[in-house]
Amino acid sequence: MLPSLEVEFKTLLTKEEYTRLMSRFKGNPIDVQTNHYLDTERFSLKATDTSLRIRERDTLELTFKRKKGYTMHDIREPLESNQLQEIRESGILPEGKIFEEVESIIGKQKLTNFMSLSTERMYFQYGNGIVFIDKSTYLDETDYELEYEARNYHDGKKEFIALLGDFKIKYKKSEKKIKRAYNALKRLM
Repeated sequence: MLPSLEVEFKTLLTKEEYTRLMSRFKGNPIDVQTNHYLDTERFSLKATDTSLRIRERDTLELTFKRKKGYTMHDIREPLESNQLQEIRESGILPEGKIFEEVESIIGKQKLTNFMSLSTERMYFQYGNGIVFIDKSTYLDETDYELEYEARNYHDGKKEFIALLGDFKIKYKKSEKKIKRAYNALKRLM
């Protein structure tokens, strides 16, 4: 599969803001997914600012992400349920582009599913992009986030600022879900 490029703008939401937006945009599609995050025991992928996950919906998809400038470079490959089980048991990915990218970073280290994060996501078209309203649960924590996905940085930033005004949302810095989950994991250790 070809890598895709996307520009994302995010803000954390309060529970009240989340509830208000979910009510305002009721009727838009909602997707529920669980991301199973993989890394080595020494977190070798995290150390190189990359991430590896298996997204579980109706289907399974393996995704490798690496930030490049303002864009996120990701590679996605479909998985079968038996492959998910094999990865969990062996700590080794199936052959493919993602396997090659990951192996170049971790060598022969084994992967482990160190955390799973479930997200209920509403989404809809807004301006020239897509709005995602997320409720995420991981390690007994719940948080809320609004994400705007645009085609390019400059137009996307203008559209995101307009969206915050239209939705009456005060910007609150939002780190990636995986970073918030890592921080929660650190607090438990």
